[in-house]
Amino acid sequence: MDSDQTPQKPRFAGSRARVGSHTLDWPVEYGGRTYTEIHLARLTASDVAAFQASLAKLAPDAIVHCPIYRDADGALIPDAVMDALDDDDAFELEKKVADFLPRRFRGAPDGVSGPQTGATTEPSSEK
Repeated sequence: MDSDQTPQKPRFAGSRARVGSHTLDWPVEYGGRTYTEIHLARLTASDVAAFQASLAKLAPDAIVHCPIYRDADGALIPDAVMDALDDDDAFELEKKVADFLPRRFRGAPDGVSGPQTGATTEPSSEK
């Protein structure tokens, strides 16, 4: 490589969507701006590492939003905006977010816990 050339930044190949969006039914005003849409962006390995490092510095009972929520320019949506969302908008985002979260942040799939044989569990107390 010539010294005049700058190295290319890696980019994702393929056609799978790495960004989605949700138009808010109940827009939120904050910091002189009106948020009408929230984008969901898949995280890279470095995004996850930075998020995990930031979690280690927080109090155990702190409420933290995953850095998946972005504006149209790619900037993080402020926590105050996420906390202020109308519950219907928050619910719609939760339904969409699973497609964009890394597997390590997804909850256990339905049916993973409980009896592995398909049998029902015994009552935990006697009658």
